[in-house]
Amino acid sequence: MESVDITSARPAERYSATAIGLHWLIALLIIGGFYLGWIMTDIPGFTPTKLKYFSWHKWIGVTVFLLAVIRLLWRATHSAPPDPAGMPRWQAGAAHLTHFLLYVLMFAIPVSGYLYSSAANVQVVYLGVLPLPTIIGPDKALKAILRTVHVALNYTLLALVVLHVLAALKHHFVDRDGLLGRMLPFLR
Repeated sequence: MESVDITSARPAERYSATAIGLHWLIALLIIGGFYLGWIMTDIPGFTPTKLKYFSWHKWIGVTVFLLAVIRLLWRATHSAPPDPAGMPRWQAGAAHLTHFLLYVLMFAIPVSGYLYSSAANVQVVYLGVLPLPTIIGPDKALKAILRTVHVALNYTLLALVVLHVLAALKHHFVDRDGLLGRMLPFLR
């Protein structure tokens, strides 16, 4: 098997600095939001710490949504590098489907959380200063459904992210095709 030097990838074979920056910023925010969601729901009662974590979680969700809009606009106007030569068609199809689903979830999760907050009669105040409009009124039944949807979408995202990371590592360590190097910022 031929080794590929990922540090010498031509610019057309790499994502742009903007795409790389958005990818890693959104990834870090998603990890932080998931972590906060995980620990805040285990805090018993209604404490100031729990309220703070819920606020931060919502701010992260709104930020991910806004950055996903920017990322989608960037992606629509800047083509992705081609798939590595020799990549089987099924792998390319699976990668494209996974990326599509990741984009869908970057929008669906914040929207489901926002609607969940609205149904719970809790207004989202972005960064503590910008009150966002309430789209739906308080509704206990809808609140329960939206909570379940929000949690399920987050676990779906977790599974896809794990798949995405494992695939990237497989391409790096097994296939050695330079795919991972296209998205690493320190290999410019």
